[in-house]
Amino acid sequence: MKTDKNQIFLFLSTVCFILLIRNALLLKFIEPVGYIADIYSAFPFNFYLGFIFCYFASSLLILYGKKIIGASILCLNHLEILLIPYMLGYYSMGRADAMSYIGEYLQIANTGHFANWDIYPANHVIGACISIISGLEANLTSFIVLILFSFIFIMGIYLFSREMLPYPCIKSLVIISSFILYLGNYHFLNAPHGLFFAFIPLYLFVMYSYFSDKKYNVPSSMIFVIVTLLIPYTHPFVVLFLMAIFLFHLILKILSISHLGILKIPSVNLMSFLILPVSFFSWLIYNEKLMGDLRRSYISYINKVTEPVFLETTDKLAKVNFGFLEYFQFLCIFYGRYIFPTIFIIASFIFIYYNRNLLKNNIFINYPYLVTLYIISLFIQFFLILNPIISHQPERIINLNFILYAQIPIFALAIYVFFLRKSKSIYSISLVCFILVSIWTFSLFGCLDSPKVSRTNSALTYNEVEGMSWFYNLKNDSSIVSVPLSQINRFHDLFGEKYAKDSLRRFPDHFGYSNNSSNIKKVNLELDSHFYIVLLTIDELLYQEVPSYIKVGRYYKSDFTKLRNDTSVNKIYDSMNIEIFSSI
Repeated sequence: MKTDKNQIFLFLSTVCFILLIRNALLLKFIEPVGYIADIYSAFPFNFYLGFIFCYFASSLLILYGKKIIGASILCLNHLEILLIPYMLGYYSMGRADAMSYIGEYLQIANTGHFANWDIYPANHVIGACISIISGLEANLTSFIVLILFSFIFIMGIYLFSREMLPYPCIKSLVIISSFILYLGNYHFLNAPHGLFFAFIPLYLFVMYSYFSDKKYNVPSSMIFVIVTLLIPYTHPFVVLFLMAIFLFHLILKILSISHLGILKIPSVNLMSFLILPVSFFSWLIYNEKLMGDLRRSYISYINKVTEPVFLETTDKLAKVNFGFLEYFQFLCIFYGRYIFPTIFIIASFIFIYYNRNLLKNNIFINYPYLVTLYIISLFIQFFLILNPIISHQPERIINLNFILYAQIPIFALAIYVFFLRKSKSIYSISLVCFILVSIWTFSLFGCLDSPKVSRTNSALTYNEVEGMSWFYNLKNDSSIVSVPLSQINRFHDLFGEKYAKDSLRRFPDHFGYSNNSSNIKKVNLELDSHFYIVLLTIDELLYQEVPSYIKVGRYYKSDFTKLRNDTSVNKIYDSMNIEIFSSI
């Protein structure tokens, strides 16, 4: 029987490596097609089926004790998914902020210092260092950085969960579930808040190990201090979360409530806590630009309270007028990686509550602490969503959810409690693998921006970069530049011209054309002098291929046809994904 199992494992491993090689060849020889709204359409469906099978098979292997081969397959599978944008020939996988960050890589690499506006330079310093050491272009460095942090997230989650739940079966479940694409599209973006959101699990491991070490030995103390000193340079949301976690530990230590002993909360040294706020406020005071921004934000808050993220999100959802099935599809694909594990977590909490004798087992010794951490993280998340003071773009707050750090180990424990605690039969293990691969599949089809999640592919193409470089060499600073949607001023950041400005005008809906008008200059009175129009493919396809934008209907395909036939403008540049027009 053991021989038969080994043969089956060998067969599964062989099939996985064949599929991985096949997918790698597809990636290698894919013909770049320029910008497409749905990045998933670039490959056949069996390409994704190969990834799904590899995840399922590697889950089986790990749960049957073949951890090294199973984890190797998971790593290769994960790496190939992360390489999709690069292999499609994109310049970068993000626009707007992502372009500014690449420009900052160049700034640091060329001058040796970061810009005054850069209030969280850790990511940019890392990117610049990789660029200098490797000799790669800054945009290629951005792909390396996101791959690096994606694997740091997986490693951090595993190390932290191993400290919490050292039982072998649960550790195996953590390995598998940590490869679920929890970061969504931030697996492919070089945004500081996304990258250091991925870094937090590793910091939690360092922090917990340090607090649990009553002797405070020198190596662990040095690692803790050095890593903590770096936190203020990462992102304000990271500082906010870790400050809250520190205070939670510190307050419970001060209160010394005997009933809280069951939580097994490690003791926090006051001096250890002070490292973070002191280093953060030192950086705050040093950074003159940040202090200026804080003052302006304070004045703005006195005059008008910011709209909370929750209200902004509901307002946007109301505008697209989704039906029930559309909402269901959106939630499953975009947020299924949080929703489905949460169902198991709630069910397991109820089960363990009514079977509290389980907590006497060493396997569950840190369960109360993890649940408490989960609840604290949930409150922090609600604060970011509901408060009217600290606000951000909705998808940045909602996509990166702090409950994740406790969710993964608790989810692994929930799966163990319901399916593997009493029996590890082939049926139980197969059911577990089916649950995990289902959640992973939802995360796979929601991790890249596409019409499936009411978003368009945000990748930037080389021909757009070349076209804008040509255009900026042509035009003078006073020329009016009109665009439908895109933030083309970010190209200045990309080219290292942070303080260059465009006289930018945005068109009204449908370029201002009415039913009986075909002259763009006449219907846009502010364009009474010489002007240029920059038209990117992403602007044209957004309202043609993304269902939620189609319903809003700011632009139709006929509007772009009218623009191209407009006799008041001449096309002076035409590349695959960029067209530039000049007024006559």
